[in-house]
Amino acid sequence: MRLAQKNAIELLLAGKTDQEVAEAVRASRQTVTLWRNRDELFQAALDARRHEVWGAQVERLRQLVARAIQVLEDDLHQDEDRQLRQSAAVHILKCVGL
Repeated sequence: MRLAQKNAIELLLAGKTDQEVAEAVRASRQTVTLWRNRDELFQAALDARRHEVWGAQVERLRQLVARAIQVLEDDLHQDEDRQLRQSAAVHILKCVGL
């Protein structure tokens, strides 16, 4: 895979349009579109890189879940703010689908 294609993958993952990617890698928009829609190696590399990026973000979210639950639990035990306790309880119930 060429350097331009590797750079295009990173730009696409960053949310750039085909036109923006094309300008950055000095290719035509049609070329970038063809890479995305017809080039199996490019598609596979883009998909693999997408999974890497999302996998890392999912792991970050997993780590935050425990902290968020702890915050809600702490809020439930607050004696001074009934509205805060009720809000925490509602959030917990929504999270478990009730």
